[in-house]
Amino acid sequence: MHVAGHPFNILKPVEIERIHSSALKILEDMGMEVAHPLLLGRLVEIGLAVDREAQRVRFPAAWVENWIAGTEKCDWDNLVPSVSASAGIYFSQYQDPATRELVPWTESRLAHYIALARRLPHVGSAALLGSRFDDLPGREALYERYYAWKWGASEGGSILQDELCPALLEIYQAAASYRNQPIQDLFRASVFLVPALKLGRHEAYQVAYFWERGLRVGIGGSMLTMGANAPVTLAGSVCLNLAEQLALRILDWALWSEQRLSIGSSIAPLDMRTIIRPFGRPEMAIANLMTAQIARHYGANFWGHAGLSDAKLPSVEAGYQKALSAVSLLMAGGSLWMDAGLLAIDEVCSPVQMVLDNEFLGTLEWFTREFDVDDEAIGLETILAAGPGGSYAAEMHTASRFRKELWQPSIWAREMLGVWMSKGSKLDADKAADFALAVEPMSPQISEEFDREILRIIENALID
Repeated sequence: MHVAGHPFNILKPVEIERIHSSALKILEDMGMEVAHPLLLGRLVEIGLAVDREAQRVRFPAAWVENWIAGTEKCDWDNLVPSVSASAGIYFSQYQDPATRELVPWTESRLAHYIALARRLPHVGSAALLGSRFDDLPGREALYERYYAWKWGASEGGSILQDELCPALLEIYQAAASYRNQPIQDLFRASVFLVPALKLGRHEAYQVAYFWERGLRVGIGGSMLTMGANAPVTLAGSVCLNLAEQLALRILDWALWSEQRLSIGSSIAPLDMRTIIRPFGRPEMAIANLMTAQIARHYGANFWGHAGLSDAKLPSVEAGYQKALSAVSLLMAGGSLWMDAGLLAIDEVCSPVQMVLDNEFLGTLEWFTREFDVDDEAIGLETILAAGPGGSYAAEMHTASRFRKELWQPSIWAREMLGVWMSKGSKLDADKAADFALAVEPMSPQISEEFDREILRIIENALID
């Protein structure tokens, strides 16, 4: 018996068909802009119609349906959603766990944040996107790799500038030599569509540059915003997102022979008063549920953007918003990846929130585990022996199974009010701050020789 991963059908069959047929119409009539001749040529080779002058590829509906039929299928009947996390370090400020103030990053704060992530059992790692410091201008993507590797994080994969591609290649060649691993196993880079269904000039160039060299650049969707770069309605945004996801997976197949169909969702509303793209609204959770049902209909894998918050500091708002999208995603069968510690639409990295998220991730993992419903689990003999009004605290059945059956908190309160007051009346955020401040810093995770080699490559990079 498991809690998460069951069908959660909010769309009627006729509504699924309407979204499906509309998405195919978008792909057939409008298509996708791909601003690079090499990539367009590859799309011609797999049988698609390409307008080279307009840099537009169109996908006939029958061709797309035939392609979907040939993809590897996800076994939704036996699917067990997973819960995983990393401490995402983006273009953000740092919340000092001692003062709770927002302060600029320093290298020591970065090292501590990564060390904290590695100490937390349900987080375990950190990912750095860009550089938080004023280093040599124009080389942020290169410093991303340097600081990530130096302090034991993974790189977020930014490229940013076409001129950095040769230096990025050289950095990964140096890393492959240092670690004695194939460069294909180490290389990590990504680009994202910003307008829907448009792989722009710079992003397309970067994909093509590394593709020619046998290295894969991930291509992420455009993170649609209802009322901005997507229709304001849930139905319209889910439909446009589906078209884009299918186009991107076809591009993955053309470039890398990827046969697995995966459909993701990162749809959020536009706040019409402040013109921001909030993460913590119910529309994101509903769009995830709609897309999950469509993915199940296709037999596709599904992921959704979830566990996020608009709250500026650790708070009730942050907890509610993270739970709203995370729990519903798991219940519908999506696997959850949480950027632990992030607040304020990714503008704040909080060690306190990271510890709180670690606790929450533990509860979410409990939702995905398998519970026994056999004779031993029921314990009928124990029930009968206890009799009416019986106690089970001293029974062997309880002693042998409670650690497996009952989740154990580490931050959340587990005592009555009087005991809690006698221990100092600390809230969860107070205990999280204590834990964060007790983490010891790490030493650099790379040799001095490799450190110097990376800095040499960065200093010699050619930037316009």
